[in-house]
Amino acid sequence: MAQLINDRKLIGNIGEDVAASILFAEGYDILERQYRWKRGEADIICGRGNELSIVEVKTRLNQDGGRPADGVDADKMRRMRFTAIQYINKNKLFDRFIDFKVFEISINQIDNAF
Repeated sequence: MAQLINDRKLIGNIGEDVAASILFAEGYDILERQYRWKRGEADIICGRGNELSIVEVKTRLNQDGGRPADGVDADKMRRMRFTAIQYINKNKLFDRFIDFKVFEISINQIDNAF
């Protein structure tokens, strides 16, 4: 468990797995995970019906730095919009309703519990 504290990529992947599972359970099709292009990225791109969602997942081990969603600033939102436009154009999804979601995942850690 101590390694988890130092492995930001692992923590992020755990959060993305949780978010993707929740979205899938709510009836979304997971279209892309860790979608990247030159001007931005999306942790998850999913769809349900006529809806296309661009999802940012923020995972934290504690609240010391504030809520996880506090890490989504104006620049990140701008890059998410560019990513949505690029994905829509690339896949010709012009008839979709687009929304943006931020998942906050908090992992509580218990070390040496018996």
